[in-house]
Amino acid sequence: MKRQMNILLVEDDNLDAMMIERALNRVAPDATVKRAVDGLEGLELIEADVMPKPYFVLLDINMPRMNGHEFLRALRASQTASDSIVFMFTTSDSAQDIAEAYRERVSGYIVKPQGTAGMNTILHTLQGFWTACEPPFTPA
Repeated sequence: MKRQMNILLVEDDNLDAMMIERALNRVAPDATVKRAVDGLEGLELIEADVMPKPYFVLLDINMPRMNGHEFLRALRASQTASDSIVFMFTTSDSAQDIAEAYRERVSGYIVKPQGTAGMNTILHTLQGFWTACEPPFTPA
């Protein structure tokens, strides 16, 4: 059975968010996508149980109010959402950012591609990953 793809996009840049959302609409038209403009809003959406489970997060690093690393630390400390699946999705290719993200237990670190074809390829790969993998078990 094909599982619904539910995505929380945490991205402050409107142009990047629009490009990601358009690419998702092409490769996964049935996906549910909710957007937060920074880490604080992303946490609020998760804590308010707005995201249908199971879901995964596409997370930028450089954002106002709460950046991606701060978001990850708060998420991993959460009693209810610490097992959330998170992919860092950022323009930063800094070795320090990559190492810190993996210490914070991201499922993957993806440097945003330039152009539509690269974006489609990456999001299509994520869709395949989502379909193939079992999500964390959540007791009823």
